[in-house]
Amino acid sequence: MSRFLGLAYLIVLNLIPIYGVLFLEWDALLLIFSYFWETIIAMLFHAIRLWYVHWRWGDLPATKDSAAVLAKKNGGTTIPPKFLPLFMLSVFGLFCLVQLFVLGGFAEKALPDGVFTSMYHAAKGKLAWALLSFVMLQFVQLFTEIARGKYEGVPVEELFFQPFRRIFVQQLVVILGGFFVLFGGLQSYLILLALLNLAADLFFYYIESVKLRAFVTRQNPAAEKHFDELKKMMKR
Repeated sequence: MSRFLGLAYLIVLNLIPIYGVLFLEWDALLLIFSYFWETIIAMLFHAIRLWYVHWRWGDLPATKDSAAVLAKKNGGTTIPPKFLPLFMLSVFGLFCLVQLFVLGGFAEKALPDGVFTSMYHAAKGKLAWALLSFVMLQFVQLFTEIARGKYEGVPVEELFFQPFRRIFVQQLVVILGGFFVLFGGLQSYLILLALLNLAADLFFYYIESVKLRAFVTRQNPAAEKHFDELKKMMKR
């Protein structure tokens, strides 16, 4: 059931921008703005997740043992776990700045009032309900994780990089979207962009699936080894 909810969350999250393009007359800028604001919202909620996991389960012996194993494997970190949420926000902030520079460079003529002013007007205008939906989806996901004790015994160091793969995909979406803004992208291409984002999310989601592992590897030991190595790479 939990995997079903996770899949439903991803699909709904990605359908919101597609719905905006099809039925709310979003243009390329609004589509890119929606992904940018979604990044901000996901960043803040993941900081809350890290803080809560450390506060709730950080002192458990199982958590400390897992952290020690992780530190031995990856070389450890000099940043105390309680400060990792703040460090994560700083790193995410750099991603957001890159997005803004790219968007500002591509869409200078389309944003006569500047990137920040345009983002603000979009957030309180056409994107307002979409942003509220992003917040509610993140809240439901976080509440479900907490209610089920999903991360009990998991050190925050292991969760730190969890959203980075999605942010990487969104960086590409913003860059590609910048070309659409620059050259006047058509609606069909905007929908394709949103579908590519959905496809990437589904790939990262199903890389965790046991059924997918069995289907791809056909119980071949060598193939299973390669699959598990790929899975570890995707988790980093």
